[in-house]
Amino acid sequence: MDANNKAKEADLEFYRDASSPQYRKGSKAFEENIDKMVKELHDRQAKHNAFCRRRKFHEEKDIDSINDCNEHFDKKIERTFGNYTLKNNLEKRSVLPVN
Repeated sequence: MDANNKAKEADLEFYRDASSPQYRKGSKAFEENIDKMVKELHDRQAKHNAFCRRRKFHEEKDIDSINDCNEHFDKKIERTFGNYTLKNNLEKRSVLPVN
């Protein structure tokens, strides 16, 4: 708030009205504020990168799901209903009669 008050005192046309000749010109941006903003953005990006990571791609692993969430769901379904389904046989077409 103090920085805003200092800026108003330094620039008499801090809040311009439409009749001012400086109406469409922007106010001065203070270099230290710009540097502070850039530093904050870099800090946010670093914090984001620390918590987010790319999943490693395993070349030898069979791909049978769309994404990680789907893979997790498939594991839960298989664990719960795996004994009662013919899913693997149906996917291999060994159960279906061939015409």
